[in-house]
Formats: sequence, structure tokens, C-alpha cells
Amino acid sequence: YYGLGLAYHKMGRLDKSIEAFQKGHLLVPKDIDIVRELGIVYFLSGKLDQAIEMLEAIRSIPRTGSDQNDDLLGLYYLGRGYKERGDFAQALPLFLKIQKEVPEFVEVYHNLGSIYGRIGRKGLSHFYFGKHFKLRGERNNALLHFRTAFEWLEKGSSEKEEAQREIKELTQAK
Repeated sequence: YYGLGLAYHKMGRLDKSIEAFQKGHLLVPKDIDIVRELGIVYFLSGKLDQAIEMLEAIRSIPRTGSDQNDDLLGLYYLGRGYKERGDFAQALPLFLKIQKEVPEFVEVYHNLGSIYGRIGRKGLSHFYFGKHFKLRGERNNALLHFRTAFEWLEKGSSEKEEAQREIKELTQAK
């Protein structure tokens, strides 16, 4: 059922994907991969409550050995679910954890920029948008956001210092 769910997902048949993952989940309710994929497909189908329920469930499934780390893909979609629901206080720490664990993951910076903007933290919003655009190779957009972030960030903060370094680096890269 897991493979079938993945195949339907890839084909864009989210309804059939949900059915397959649900059958698999009934058979093996503590299978992290099935629970994660079911949560992701729920999210992509716009079923935020079911997505959050599934993705939160992953956090309570006991793990052993090399499987003890948080499921970062599950956390990413959980963060997106909370963000879509407007629950920024729940989403923000998830995205910050992912950013710390996988700093090269471009989309996490866009989500951080968006959340900080929506909670009125303009400096941090532009800072993370700057990081997003830099990783995408969009120098001019990155420079614009880092310059705006520099104006709004608190003096002496590590983000303000990093924004200044990024501005210098991006300006020299012309």
C-alpha cells in the first residue's frame, strides 16, 4: 500500500493516494513512512486538520537506532500545515529546527521570511527572504532583502552582522 500510495501521488491522483496510504495505515499504524506520506498527501489535498493530525502523530511514534532523529520532511509539512492555518507560533520553531538541521534547504527560508513578515518582524522577514534568494542564485533580489533587513534588524544582533557580510559579499560578486 505504501508503494501504491507513492505511485498515485506521483501520478497526481491524490484521492487514490490517500486511499492506499489509509489502508496501509490501518495495517501498520506506527509505520513512520506511511504516516508521513499520508500527512503530506492530506496537506497537498487541502485537508489541513487531517494533515496536522497525521504529522503530529509521527512525533509520538517510538524510534530506535538510526531512526531516532526527527523526521524533517514530516516536520516541514507539519510547519506548512500550521502556517496555512495561521498558527505561526506552532510553525516557527519547526522551520527554525529544519533550517538548523538542513541549512541548504531553500524553501525553509521562504517560509521563515513569510512567517516573520506576518507577525510583524520586518527585519527577520527580509533577512530570511535574502537567504532564500541567495540560495536560489538570485543575487539582486537577495541584495535587496539583505539591505532592507540591515535597516530593520536590531543593532548588534547576529542577523544584522550576517546581513552586513552578505551585502558585502553580494556587492563584490558583481
